[in-house]
Amino acid sequence: MAGGTQKLRVADFLPGVLWGGTFVLAAFSSGITTPAAWAWGAGTVLLLLVFPWVLVRTLDSRGDLRSSIARAPVTPVILGAGALCFILLRLILWLDGPRVLAAAVFAMLASYAVVLVLARAVKLDWPSVSTGAAVVVIPVLLSALTGGFALPVAAALLLCLLLVPQLRTGWQLVLGSAAAGAVVGGGLFTLLQGLPA
Repeated sequence: MAGGTQKLRVADFLPGVLWGGTFVLAAFSSGITTPAAWAWGAGTVLLLLVFPWVLVRTLDSRGDLRSSIARAPVTPVILGAGALCFILLRLILWLDGPRVLAAAVFAMLASYAVVLVLARAVKLDWPSVSTGAAVVVIPVLLSALTGGFALPVAAALLLCLLLVPQLRTGWQLVLGSAAAGAVVGGGLFTLLQGLPA
């Protein structure tokens, strides 16, 4: 579709919702005050999710992009996402922000990089990769917030149920993508959580 916009599906918003929730939970699980947690969580969502989405949708709808973002080369997309994440990570460091939020940002960036880097060799579904990462990351954050076991397990089961509607695209693609997200995004987040501050 040259010069036109693509029709958005519900699955197109799933990664943004999952990562947005992850960033807000990460800010709250860090133990900072409630106003600071809202500022860090909402600020991260605006910088890493809302701003890029609005910018790309606006440029694409006006026809200012040479080709659709879906056909963009991998390197500029990774560099752009990496630059925004680097800015945020520097802000977290300079302002002594929540380190758990930095771990969540790294998890998202690693998950996205896997999708983009492997795009030529293996097809991965970004909503399923995000869901797989969320199945690991969100229960860990809820466990830190509540200190309990029931809510994290319920969240993990609910997140697994989010994969069911996506199975229409093929169960191998969905489950393989979710496994990649759990291993790369969830694994990196868990690893970074275990490092000393």
